[in-house]
Amino acid sequence: MGPFGTASRRSINRGHLYYSAAFAILFMGCGGSGGVMGPPPPPDPTIVATQSGKVQGVIQGNLIAFRDIPYAAPPTGDLRWKPPAPPANWQGIRSAATFGSKCPQLDANNNPVGDEDCLSLNVFISNPPATTKQPVMFFIHGGGNVGGDPQSPPLDAPPLAANGVVVVTVQYRLGLLGYLSTPLLTTEGGGSSGNYGIMDLAAALKWVQTNIGNFGGDSTKVMVFGESEGAIDTQALLASPLARGLFSTAGMESQGLEAGDVYSLADSAAFYQASVDQMGCDAAADVLACLRALPAATVVQSLDVPPVRGTTASSVRLTLEPNAVPIDPFLNLQQNGSPVALLIGSNATEMTVLINDLTANLDEAGYEARLHALFDPVGPGVADQVLALYPATDYASPSDAMAHVRSDYYLTCKDRQIAFVASGLTRPSVYRYFFTHTLETPASFLNSLGAFHFEEVPFVFGNFQNIFGVAYTPTAAETQLSSEMMGYWTRFAATGNPNGVNGTQWLRYETGSEPSLQLDDSIVTITLYHKDQCDYLATLGPPPV
Repeated sequence: MGPFGTASRRSINRGHLYYSAAFAILFMGCGGSGGVMGPPPPPDPTIVATQSGKVQGVIQGNLIAFRDIPYAAPPTGDLRWKPPAPPANWQGIRSAATFGSKCPQLDANNNPVGDEDCLSLNVFISNPPATTKQPVMFFIHGGGNVGGDPQSPPLDAPPLAANGVVVVTVQYRLGLLGYLSTPLLTTEGGGSSGNYGIMDLAAALKWVQTNIGNFGGDSTKVMVFGESEGAIDTQALLASPLARGLFSTAGMESQGLEAGDVYSLADSAAFYQASVDQMGCDAAADVLACLRALPAATVVQSLDVPPVRGTTASSVRLTLEPNAVPIDPFLNLQQNGSPVALLIGSNATEMTVLINDLTANLDEAGYEARLHALFDPVGPGVADQVLALYPATDYASPSDAMAHVRSDYYLTCKDRQIAFVASGLTRPSVYRYFFTHTLETPASFLNSLGAFHFEEVPFVFGNFQNIFGVAYTPTAAETQLSSEMMGYWTRFAATGNPNGVNGTQWLRYETGSEPSLQLDDSIVTITLYHKDQCDYLATLGPPPV
């Protein structure tokens, strides 16, 4: 023992600690008044913790963007054509500055692009972040469930997220990788196959429930909505037990499913058989192992299915199976109504971008000839009856009349029917809109398209920087229309009611007067839009291919 003994050393150590703490306080307080320690620096709003690890986003003006956050494991190898598995955890801080890979698909030149490691989502919040929890708007992109992504304008940096909501966009498996159904997969899946893309979306919604609070989102106020095929996927989620309780409102823009549009397992197997044949694994000892070993590009290029009715575009089919879509989504709405408040609508001339020849200049004789070409195969006298319901003199031109006929026949009347069967006084509210705006700034071909398919999306997201490759500058009236639409959509996400103190009141849809909110430079209520036309078209059955 040293000369000071154990007790003395303890005293010296305690004194050392005391003086060390005193010096630390003095040094830490050097920049303040009176040597008092200042408050800790605020947390970095670009760093957020998720269940798998921390992510760091980037500031972009009045937004903070968090991109490429995994919500499921890569569906590769043995996980191809399986329900999504949880994502792996990571250490440290993962960069969320840039988008990840698109899900495999064909580009505009029919070349395969993307990577199967694509099951990620993107979160956009306001900068600076809100001080209270915000409603969440979870958007599903379109593209026939064979293409599309949330990485392109107007979804890449949506100003919508600076309007009192958190915006989430999502990638999900597409084409054969997302929807293939075969007897072998059904046996392996215990009686279920197909709809892997729907399972992905349900997994992403579960991720939102678990994690979105850390981004400032309110998990009790989640609106799931989509455009085109994204609307079809939304309708499927309304019927899916996998998504039950994961969202509080829903929106369907410019598409939907009618009765019978979802195939049985047997019909799906027949629908996909030509594609399976093209993949060339039928003689393999283990067919599924062979299929899972194929490059994703080979699978994508093997899609061989009929085009979507009325267009030249391919699409895949949803399948009735016990896990993800156990009931026909249209019959579900008809029998039970929507489980949550529903916003639904379409655009006046949807088909101008979906049918290549629809923008051709027609005279009245050409219009009549087109009607006969379309409707004579349906039945005798049908074309003459349609001509009586859609006289060219009621429209800006015969070409405009043709655009309205095709758009009603293939899409608008379908959305009307969905709203019709879903509504009811004792059911959650249904709100229907009808978008009629023609872009006003001269910009290449856009002005000739009327209120075309997808046009409402830039207005909802407040982003016009690129519309079909055109850098578009909105007029003051269009900026105002966009602001009003964002107001309706965000209030609906927050409360299930799109109305505010000011502006035109959006009436709840009911089957007597069939009110819709007509969205244009002037926003007005219309009733019974094309009732007689849609009632007649409904008697003709599904449109021909």
